[in-house]
Amino acid sequence: MIRNFHTQTMRCSVAEQPADAADYIASLESSDFKGWNPMGRKADLSWIGRTDLDGRPTNMEVASMLGEYVENDHKQISSARNQMADLVDSIDLSQLKRMLQWSDSRGRVNATRLLAGDTKFRRTFRKSSAPVEAVALVVPTNANAGVRPEVIFARTAVALAASELLSEAGFAVEVWAIAHSYNMYRDAENGPKDGVAALRLKSADEPTNEAIAASGGSSWFFRTGFFAMWAAQGDANSGLGQSRRLTDEKCEEIREAIGLEQAHVMRSGENLGNVSQAIQAGIADVKEALQAWIGRQD
Repeated sequence: MIRNFHTQTMRCSVAEQPADAADYIASLESSDFKGWNPMGRKADLSWIGRTDLDGRPTNMEVASMLGEYVENDHKQISSARNQMADLVDSIDLSQLKRMLQWSDSRGRVNATRLLAGDTKFRRTFRKSSAPVEAVALVVPTNANAGVRPEVIFARTAVALAASELLSEAGFAVEVWAIAHSYNMYRDAENGPKDGVAALRLKSADEPTNEAIAASGGSSWFFRTGFFAMWAAQGDANSGLGQSRRLTDEKCEEIREAIGLEQAHVMRSGENLGNVSQAIQAGIADVKEALQAWIGRQD
C-alpha cells in the first residue's frame, strides 16, 4: 500500500513495501505530473550510480527493478565494507545506560563478517534492555546534485549494519529510506511547499533482504523512483527544491508521517564529501538514536 497525503508543510508519499512503490511508480503516466516529469527523461547512469545497466532506462523501467538482485548495489556495499569495519566496530554501546552488556570471551563484533552475511558476531550478549516496541532508523537518501552515488549509499549501509546488530540485541528494528526536499513546489500558495517520499526497507518482524534494502536505499532509486514520487504530488520545479539538513521540527513531522513514534531520523549525513565522512556521520546518528531510545549511562 502507498499513502499520498499532506501535512502542514509537506506533500507525502509513503510506501509500506518496496513492491508498493514499484507498482505505484510504474502506474504513473506523464499526465500525472504537473511540473517536472521524470518519466519523460532518460536516466544519467553515472549520476544515479547504475553504470552497470545496459541502455538508458526510464524511471518507469528503473521502478520495475526495485527489489531485484542488483549487482552494482552489492558492489557498493563491498566497497564500503573495508572502510566501515573499524568504524562500525568503534560504536561503544557500553557508554549507554541500560545498553547491551557484552561477554568478551568471544572477541569483538566483526563488521566485515556482519555485512558479508557470515556469522554475525564473535561475542555474545549477556542481557538486553531493548525497548519492547519497534524502533526505526530513517535514512535520508537525498543529496544535492554534486554528491556522488557511493556517498549517498554509505548512509544506508550504516543503517543496515546497525539494524542487524540491534536486532541481535533484542530490538525490533525497522529501516526506512526517505527523500526530503525543501521548497520544491511551484503551487506552494495552494498547499505545502516541501516534499517527502518514504519507503520501508525492512519490517521489524522480518530479517533484512539485502537485495531489496540495498536497491531501495541506494542513490539510483533516490534519483529515479523517489523523484517520481515527489513530482506526482504537485507542480514541481525543475530543480526539485533543496536538500538541506532537517530541522528538529521537520524530523518530528516525518516521524508522524511514517507513523512510528520510536523512529530516529538520521540527519548528519546530508551532502558530505566522501564515503568515510558519511559513514562516520551515520555512526554518530546511530549513537544518538540509542541514547534517545534507552538513555545514557551515569
